[in-house]
Amino acid sequence: MTRKLRNTWTAYLLLFPALLLFLVFVLIPFAYEFWISLHHWDGFGEMKYIGIDNYVALLKDEQFYLALKHNLLYALGTVFGKVVLALLIALLLNGAFRGVVFFRTVFFMPAVMSFVAIGILWQWIYNPSFGMLDAILVQLGIIKTPIQWLGQTSTALLSLIFVDIWRWTGYHMVLFLAGIQSIQKNLYEAAEVDGASAMQKLFHITLPQLKTIALLNIVISAMGAFNVFDIIYVMTDGGPYNSTNVLLTYMYKQTFGASNNVGYGTTIAFALFLIILAITFVQLRVSERDQRA
Repeated sequence: MTRKLRNTWTAYLLLFPALLLFLVFVLIPFAYEFWISLHHWDGFGEMKYIGIDNYVALLKDEQFYLALKHNLLYALGTVFGKVVLALLIALLLNGAFRGVVFFRTVFFMPAVMSFVAIGILWQWIYNPSFGMLDAILVQLGIIKTPIQWLGQTSTALLSLIFVDIWRWTGYHMVLFLAGIQSIQKNLYEAAEVDGASAMQKLFHITLPQLKTIALLNIVISAMGAFNVFDIIYVMTDGGPYNSTNVLLTYMYKQTFGASNNVGYGTTIAFALFLIILAITFVQLRVSERDQRA
């Protein structure tokens, strides 16, 4: 056996445990999920094979499109809010002034809290009877009477977007800080020799160097927006009048709610997988193009 052949077999042997785990915990469950989506099944009785009927029904399902629209609005609001706010905070907290560690910790703290605890906390804050938000707004004269933030179709989704931004901005701030601190100092030194102002250094050095980190933050935020479930389930359960119903809450209701249709719920999950796969593909293509540039 030649040395090259021995190295090849050694590489296969080293990869085998990882491939086995990938097969058992990823590929087989994924294939089984697709198999379930081809059946009508309540989760307990016998599965009835119906082919692609669930997928045909999904394409005609108005509630599915409404949930997808809410996911898109949620993604638009949270991605823009979190990335812009996190970048601004990271730029402000990049210095070495006194108390900077305290402020970084304060902004990052919500990221390590349970979303269930956060949901209950913000339910109290939004409560029109004893909530802090309405009390402050009334005292400041911004509103005259308390607002049902989670009880109105016009404000419920926006209120949830705000909570998501509040929780994850600190996490994205840390990523931006890591990116800012990895920029080579000699770039700033050369700019200072040329007489560049602080704004010129920001727009011509800092922001261009953060393109990859910004893209990473956008993709992570977008994927999180399409995977959102717990905060909506805890705070509104998709209401009022389905105004905050997203794909995962709709899938949950179809699978475990009154419909109890595991096959159709799995079909929604499969559609969500394809959406996230498309986002990941776009991210990889943009990253590849950025590296070539």
